[in-house]
Amino acid sequence: MSPRLLLPILVAAMAACGPASAESFYTKLDLDACTVLSMDEEVGGVELLCPGYGGFDVYVSDFDARMSVDYGVTDDRFETFAAFNSVGTTIEWLTDDNGVQATVLRFFIDVDGRKAQALVASKVGYRGEPGCVIGVVDAAMDQANGVARGLAAMSQVFDCTTDRVVIVPGANELVAQFSGANQ
Repeated sequence: MSPRLLLPILVAAMAACGPASAESFYTKLDLDACTVLSMDEEVGGVELLCPGYGGFDVYVSDFDARMSVDYGVTDDRFETFAAFNSVGTTIEWLTDDNGVQATVLRFFIDVDGRKAQALVASKVGYRGEPGCVIGVVDAAMDQANGVARGLAAMSQVFDCTTDRVVIVPGANELVAQFSGANQ
């Protein structure tokens, strides 16, 4: 997607979300406090169920030192970075008049001595409608937190079955190598 097209799309999407009052809430993500749902010692994988916010669970999948996170309900998508990565310890939950809609979570990417951080905005899933990653922002970019919240605000209009994950232009190579369901 052309960088010139990204800003108008973000502005239009946020405007389409309407005047709902938005709030943020923060929870800690402590992987040691999560319940193990399954383990695959052969490939070094684990699936965890973690407490979230407002009755929404957090599902963390860790396979081959790469992590994927689902909120609300789990799905078969494994959306993550190509390089080894891990998740941060704080989840920002974004709500509006319709309830919990999206999250922002920091990922730490590290391979061959190269490191980067990314903020991943995700749509929260509901029964019958799993969520997905909306967009990825290089955490080193100016106003990265605000851009990630802007991406999260698109959750009301973002269709996980057809819309492509937004990789904000200018991202570090490690951040840009995100593999989403609709890449």
